[in-house]
Amino acid sequence: MKRDIRPADDIELFVDAFYDGVRNDDLLGPVFKEALQGNWPEHRNKMYRFWHSVLLDDPLYFGNPFLPHVDLPHGKDYFDHWVTLFHGTLDQLFEGKKTEELKKQVTKMAEMFHQNIATGSNHNKNVWR
Repeated sequence: MKRDIRPADDIELFVDAFYDGVRNDDLLGPVFKEALQGNWPEHRNKMYRFWHSVLLDDPLYFGNPFLPHVDLPHGKDYFDHWVTLFHGTLDQLFEGKKTEELKKQVTKMAEMFHQNIATGSNHNKNVWR
């Protein structure tokens, strides 16, 4: 039986599982490969800090998470696929109230990123909360 995500314990587990999936994904893999130029370890460390900050409201990540995504070649289909992979990773590993809350945050964040890219906005807001 799966348990609910425990943010302090499980951030690295779900980040690693998610990005392993992204690396092997036909749609997102090439986008990340080009954007990261092989620097997966640094990206994962940044994502550990980012999700720690989001889930625990403990600021380990500083910066604007939106800016690195502005010039990437993606539309709504990429964001929808990213959300599907993220939710699928969470569903493989966890179940429960915190897991469902994280899925809602991820969906809201992807919608905000896509909307800001589509409209040319650059908001530095924590609207995924």
